Amino acid sequence: MKTNSYIAERNRIVEEHLWCIDAVMRANPRAVRKARMEREDVYQQLALRLVQAVDSYDPAKSELKEHIFTALRAELRFCAAKPGCPALTDFDSGIIIPFEAVRRGCLGIA
Repeated sequence: MKTNSYIAERNRIVEEHLWCIDAVMRANPRAVRKARMEREDVYQQLALRLVQAVDSYDPAKSELKEHIFTALRAELRFCAAKPGCPALTDFDSGIIIPFEAVRRGCLGIA
């Protein structure tokens, strides 16, 4: 169970790194178009992945910014490969989370 202080710290880190989403989208315009989604929807998909990236970060393995950029690029590639981006993929565990579960708030993202 994640504590309120953990969630607050995670959310602070996510907010500080929202610029990474814009940077990935600007650097990969072809992948954004290939996703066949509104730019705002792509942004939202990447924002969810950003939260997961911050949650799964292990400082012993890499720098936070590097981990975030790797996760965001992977999510954008997934969206481009599967137009309409029907599911959010957890690339660290291989688990695919149905997008409807994300919409219903089943991820515990505060």
